[in-house]
Amino acid sequence: MGSLEEGRANQGFFGSSSAAGFMRQIKIAVDRRVSSPERHPSSSNRALGSSLLSNRNEKHQSTVAAYVLPPRRTADSLMEVYWDYVFPLYPFLDSGLMKGEYTKIWRGDSLQYDENMVMCTFNVIFALASQLADFVPPREREAAADAFFSRAKGLFQFNLWATGSAGLIQCLLLMAQYLQSTDSAHQCWIVTGLAIRNAQSLGLHLPQTIARFSTFQEQQLARKIWHGCVLMDRVMSMTFGRPAMISKISSGDVPLPVLVDDEFIPVNTTAEPTQPTQKISIMAFYAKTLELYEIMNEVLLSLHKPISDDGPDETHQFYFNSTNSDGEHTIFELDHSLTRWAQTLPAHLRVGSTAAVHNPVFFRQGIVLNARFLHVRILLFRPILSKYCTMRESLRRNSTIAISDSLPHRVALQCSIICVKVAQESIEMIYNNVPGDGTGGPLPAWWYNILYIYTAATVLIAGRLCSTISEEITDSSMTRSWNCALDILRKYQSYSFSARRCVAALEILYEQVVAEGHQPNEQSNSHGLLNDISFGEGMNTEMMEAFEFPDFQDMSWLNSVPSNLF
Repeated sequence: MGSLEEGRANQGFFGSSSAAGFMRQIKIAVDRRVSSPERHPSSSNRALGSSLLSNRNEKHQSTVAAYVLPPRRTADSLMEVYWDYVFPLYPFLDSGLMKGEYTKIWRGDSLQYDENMVMCTFNVIFALASQLADFVPPREREAAADAFFSRAKGLFQFNLWATGSAGLIQCLLLMAQYLQSTDSAHQCWIVTGLAIRNAQSLGLHLPQTIARFSTFQEQQLARKIWHGCVLMDRVMSMTFGRPAMISKISSGDVPLPVLVDDEFIPVNTTAEPTQPTQKISIMAFYAKTLELYEIMNEVLLSLHKPISDDGPDETHQFYFNSTNSDGEHTIFELDHSLTRWAQTLPAHLRVGSTAAVHNPVFFRQGIVLNARFLHVRILLFRPILSKYCTMRESLRRNSTIAISDSLPHRVALQCSIICVKVAQESIEMIYNNVPGDGTGGPLPAWWYNILYIYTAATVLIAGRLCSTISEEITDSSMTRSWNCALDILRKYQSYSFSARRCVAALEILYEQVVAEGHQPNEQSNSHGLLNDISFGEGMNTEMMEAFEFPDFQDMSWLNSVPSNLF
């Protein structure tokens, strides 16, 4: 039925619909009617919201700590990778606090916060950095990262029956980040959900909770943590095609983090600080990413859902009708939102800007943000491309009806062409920024590159299915984009088993499209193609037995993601 005891910190936050919330309201009313000098008004959530960084319920430390750290030089190098390569994109931590704790570890000083959680978090950071560090050979990264993550799991203490903490949520967000680089897709989904639920139990989804924190440093950290949950929730929803946990309203209630770097936020002050005028904050990237991913969430809610296959009229009604219900948006409205988002980008986050060229952090932020923007645009137009390709046979059979001359058909065609061209742009952008020396360069993490390239490559395959699209985009252009996509994925074959499976799946799909194009009335023998395909290292026919080869009258394969290949 819910907790009835109000004001207990270990119970967490309770909203107005809960029994505890109702009892709190009754108690306030009673206190007002029956007042005395000794009685003070109830403030049930003050204990919960007074401090985000307190050590309440966190000082749990083993009598004999079983901490293992890598050699100092290795640890320093991995931390440098995290702060330079990961943190500017995912500022889930307070950099000043965590750097201070890291220094204390090597000095042998007592830590300010829960020691187990801090050591667990550092091992997750080491694991994440091992997957991205240029000084770790690609073939050794998985084993090195897994060793650190195993240590983190051994230190991780999660009590299902107790309220979480800021440190716990931050650690869970980092774990979710790391698990994206592994084959543990389900665990990534679950860990993200745990982070969100613990954040909500602390009331971090409410602006009034954050306003009660005693210092601006804590308020800023609370905003960063909550919006980190929002960001990972949106990414998981997009990647797995599952409903988001955080509603549109809840995601926007809490203000975005202010555009001030951690180093310029005083420790014990309630006043809102300002960024020095001569220094651009790295937090602008975080804010624009969150804005972009809210548009992406609108795309997923409005366009990526089952629709009728009855005919072109239903397709037009679904994608282009301006009277969609339940807050849904048409493709035109969503495209306009993306256009406005791009127009409001700060100068230092625009690809090729002067500020970005002279600053490696801003240069990479601009590249990563552009890659995300292009991927969202693909997600926007891909449902129409999928439906358009599915309709092509019905158009042939009903050639006496001039459907091809109708406005909905023309709009669908143009949207499909745009989708293919955006996919080409995405591939070209990543291809042009892949360093030749095997380093990570300014691109997103390699597991995101695999997702972006796989998505774009499947769009190219769909484009080859429709002659009307091919008429607008030359074969030489499509061939170049296709070869670049496979070239990129082959570079990542030594990083990940999923990259090898993506290459194999794409080549099989492509061969089937070519076979169908030459023999439209015959069922292509997909398994017969296996011996003619050049797989990545370690690939063989047994490895492909798990693939379900598509019927090209059903375009559901176009909406697949690499995680579906396992």
